[in-house]
Amino acid sequence: MEDHTVTLNEVDIHYRTIGEGPVLFLVSPGWGVASGYLQRAFSSLAKQLRLVFIDTRGSGLSGRPANPMRMGSVDMANDLEALRAHLGLSEISILGHSNSGAIALAYAARYPDRVSKLVLIDSQVLGLNATADTQRILQNRATDPRFKEATRIVSTFFAGQMNPAASDNSLEAFIAQVLPLYLHSPEKSLPLAQEQLSGPISSYAFVSQFAADAAFPIDQTKSLSAIRAKALIMVGRHDYICPVALSERLHEGIPESRLVIFEESGHLPWLEEPNAFFSELERFLIS
Repeated sequence: MEDHTVTLNEVDIHYRTIGEGPVLFLVSPGWGVASGYLQRAFSSLAKQLRLVFIDTRGSGLSGRPANPMRMGSVDMANDLEALRAHLGLSEISILGHSNSGAIALAYAARYPDRVSKLVLIDSQVLGLNATADTQRILQNRATDPRFKEATRIVSTFFAGQMNPAASDNSLEAFIAQVLPLYLHSPEKSLPLAQEQLSGPISSYAFVSQFAADAAFPIDQTKSLSAIRAKALIMVGRHDYICPVALSERLHEGIPESRLVIFEESGHLPWLEEPNAFFSELERFLIS
């Protein structure tokens, strides 16, 4: 395992490498959670791949741009291209989860000749939402004792009645409070989710990425046909924040893609259905 920091696009970008073999970039979401949870979840892939875990700008051990309006998802995609060039790689595979799925999508559409395989797990799609599905799931969970308090808190946030990102500590507390909503069966998987998602979260990244993406909006559905990589799209049936409809739209738009829906999972299917999840993932990446 090796840690590196390199200045790319005028920002210090931190990444950690482990393993040998074909290169897979695993990109942290841009909202501040950093790559630690991906390292805890996916390091087993290092038996057959060279994994490059990347802290997006503003998160983890990476630096911040001079202008916070350069904290957008597309800026983060451009950092991936700069890192690929720095490492002297002709092409890479990329894994993105949630918002980092949107970053990976942006990269694969902007640099189609550089991506061989693309893994999108419960991916966000910039310019596309499934608000009606999210609200339906929240309504169904509002009276379930496993989700009741988390539903109340996240609904207050969605209504603009609270600011969880006033500080790093308040954002970490907010994520801890709403984490049950990201699972299908928190009574089984919550302790493991808490363990994987432990660590500091950057309120700066949370605020700045949202503002930058809002200031420079894009519709990623319009560029899906440009993606030439083979794509594996994976999603939990009960994901409230990135509902299945988003992944179905990705599958419809990306020419060479496969969609796998995990029927007993939420936003973190590798935790809730690990055997089926890693069987699909390894079959795709190591072939």
